[in-house]
Amino acid sequence: MSEEIRLQAYMANCGVASRRKSEEIITSGRVKVNGVVVKELGTKVTDKDVVTVDDKIIEKEEHVYYV
Repeated sequence: MSEEIRLQAYMANCGVASRRKSEEIITSGRVKVNGVVVKELGTKVTDKDVVTVDDKIIEKEEHVYYV
């Protein structure tokens, strides 16, 4: 089961911007979830949702650890 996360936190986890800056990007209408423009803060998304910023798909970054 996919965990729901707030959109701005998801964007921060993907490396788009900080959570505060992501809020500005969302309210300016530059973010789409599953093809629908989202301007409301607090929107929740899962890993199954397709999130785009300026029509570019964003995905969580894979963390690589070196020992």
